[in-house]
Amino acid sequence: MSKLNVVLPIVLLAVVVLAGCRRTVPIENVKNASYGTPSYTVTAPLTLDQHEQAIIRAGSKRNWVFERVGPGHLVGTNVVRGKHTAIVDVIFNAETFSITYKDSNNLKYDAATQEIHPNYNSWVDLLKGDIQTELQTTDPANFD
Repeated sequence: MSKLNVVLPIVLLAVVVLAGCRRTVPIENVKNASYGTPSYTVTAPLTLDQHEQAIIRAGSKRNWVFERVGPGHLVGTNVVRGKHTAIVDVIFNAETFSITYKDSNNLKYDAATQEIHPNYNSWVDLLKGDIQTELQTTDPANFD
């Protein structure tokens, strides 16, 4: 057997294994994001509790589960495929909201570099968009 027949499969296996390993990226927190575009207006201002309800509704569309910590503060947890867990703080008021990293499991988080698996940033960005969409389409008359 030639050396090529032995080395080539090993090299191909290494390439496949390394291709499956995704690098980590810096955590991208959402800071003081607006609920809508400059043209966004509501017919009546929402209360802080109504903002909270809308954020919970928005997150539930992608399986985020929220726990209320206090007025204007939720902790959101998203378990993906029963294997990856992302936990975020959502701080909000009547004008803006922020989403910041709190904890995770099985997402290659590195506290020293503040880096994480790239899917985390995607999930947070989707949550941000869902919150903005929910608040832009929420009718204050639809709350209990």
